[in-house]
Amino acid sequence: MENNELSLTATASPIDKEGNVTLENIKEADLATYKNISDKLSEKDTNSILNFGAEIQNSISRQSDTFLTNVRAQQGGEVGGLINELLAELNYIDVNELNQNAFQRFISNVPFLKRLVVDVKKLFQKYDKITANVDKISNKVKAGMINSVKDNTSLQTMFDSNVSLIKELENYIVAGQLKFKELTEELAVMEGNPANYQDYEIADKRTFINRLDKRLADMKIVRFILLQSLAQIRVVQNNNTSIAEKAQSILTTTMPVWKNQLTLAVALQRQKQNIEVQRKVSETTNTILRKNAEMLQQNSIEVAKENENTVVSLETLQMTTKSLIDTLNEVKQIHEQGTQKRRELDAGLQSLEAELKKGVVN
Repeated sequence: MENNELSLTATASPIDKEGNVTLENIKEADLATYKNISDKLSEKDTNSILNFGAEIQNSISRQSDTFLTNVRAQQGGEVGGLINELLAELNYIDVNELNQNAFQRFISNVPFLKRLVVDVKKLFQKYDKITANVDKISNKVKAGMINSVKDNTSLQTMFDSNVSLIKELENYIVAGQLKFKELTEELAVMEGNPANYQDYEIADKRTFINRLDKRLADMKIVRFILLQSLAQIRVVQNNNTSIAEKAQSILTTTMPVWKNQLTLAVALQRQKQNIEVQRKVSETTNTILRKNAEMLQQNSIEVAKENENTVVSLETLQMTTKSLIDTLNEVKQIHEQGTQKRRELDAGLQSLEAELKKGVVN
């Protein structure tokens, strides 16, 4: 791509958002640039139309391949799946195991009844293993978050590249439209004075014009697809951000609370064991009644307190609901706009087809 093709004057574009070209809007300072592009179209070169703008399409393909390669190279795993794996580990925890009552601990000291209760050492080994698994999964979730950020960076690069490619493509469309107008006017002169030209010359020019018209239609379609991709990239980026935010919430809020409570539960369990070892067997019955009453009171108070606490605030639910509604509305609007564009394209193509048939008959 030559530098002068990218140095158009920063004024109103001859092509609007809908892809309509208004040649009258071309500034005098930009004519030379468009002329330089349109000169690539030569009636003597049968491949000039085929190659017209091909480098832009190659750029689109290369950037897509680069992005896909980067995505495949990442080994962080799916954050959603890792979160489910994390929740599975947390659900494996049985807090009741950490709260054996005094009667169970007494039985565990009787040789023949020891097997009826969970071995304390094995119990702690189990929770140590769960904690290690949670830490391992948490690290994977962090890696997944980093990959989401990397994906968004690559997507932003792709977004910016698409914006540049759209501008380059628009330059080719406008230049091609200028060439189309020029050739159409020449064809009108030739058809008005057929005696001055060979029949094949008129037919060749008419064929070249038709091929150019089709090429321009294809380039407009590619332009529209690139415009669509901008909205699609934004949706994917927003989804990546949401996933990263959710994972971060689990790692920074849920996990510290869980580890803190598990540590307290284990410490309390060991403390109770040390106290019970020092007590006499004769006090076991009174201890059972007292401890059960205390445990009931403590658990009732803790349960009541925990039941009064909400896991998610109303403000958070309102924010996420509004974000979801906004996303759905935006996606719906994009789909509606896309449908309208396709209807307009169909109508335009039908009109061009009618003109083509008319030209062939004439």
